[in-house]
Amino acid sequence: MTKGVFSKLEDVPIDGDAWSRPLPLGPEGVLHGKLANGLTYYVRQCVKPKDRTALGLVVKVGSVVEEESERGVAHIVEHLAFNATEKYESHEIVRFLEGIGAQFGACQNAYTSADETVYQLVVPSNAGDTALVGDALGVMAQFAFAIRASAGDLGKERGAVLEEWRMARDAQGRAQEAHWKLIMAGSRYAERLPIGTEAVIRGVSADTVRAFYERWYRPENMA
Repeated sequence: MTKGVFSKLEDVPIDGDAWSRPLPLGPEGVLHGKLANGLTYYVRQCVKPKDRTALGLVVKVGSVVEEESERGVAHIVEHLAFNATEKYESHEIVRFLEGIGAQFGACQNAYTSADETVYQLVVPSNAGDTALVGDALGVMAQFAFAIRASAGDLGKERGAVLEEWRMARDAQGRAQEAHWKLIMAGSRYAERLPIGTEAVIRGVSADTVRAFYERWYRPENMA
C-alpha cells in the first residue's frame, strides 16, 4: 500500500543546483524584511479568517539555552508576559485583549518549547479600521521588550507553573519524559524539558528571571 501511494507522487528534479538552491520562504505573497533594530518580520494577506488579523511573536529562545539554575525559566517568562509588563499589571493585558475581541485561549495564547517561545494573538480587523491591530502590536511590543519580573510578579505565577509541572507527572507525562530523554540522549536537549524542575519553579529568584529575559529577548532573536 505504501509503495502504491508513493508511486503516485510527482517526480521532483534534484539535478543541477537543487541541493544548494535556497529553500523558498513560504507561500507566494509573503513580504519580509528586517527592521533597523534587527527584528525580522513576515507579512501575508489571507482571505480567511475574514476580518481577522493573526499576529505572532516568535522568540528563538527556549529551554535548551537555560543553565542548570534556570531550568524552566523560559516557560516562567512566558507566564509573566500575561501577568505584568511596564504598561499592564495583574493580568490587565488579558482583560484588555478580551475587551477588543481576543478571547483568552482561542485568540491569545503562547507556548514554550526547547527552541522557541511563541506568543499568538488574533484580533478583529477590517480595511477601514486597523486601530485594534495597532493595539495588538503594542501588546506584542510589551511581550518583546517590557515584561516585568519583580518578586511579587513571580510569586503570582509560581503556583500556576507548578500546577502545570504536577499535571505532567502523571503516567503519560512520565512516559513522554522518558521517551524524550531516550531520543535526545547525549545532547543538552535530554535535560532541558521546557517545564523545568520543581526546585527551580519554587525557588528561582526574580533577579535570575529578569537576567534571562534581558539576555535573550533581543530583537535579533525575534520575528
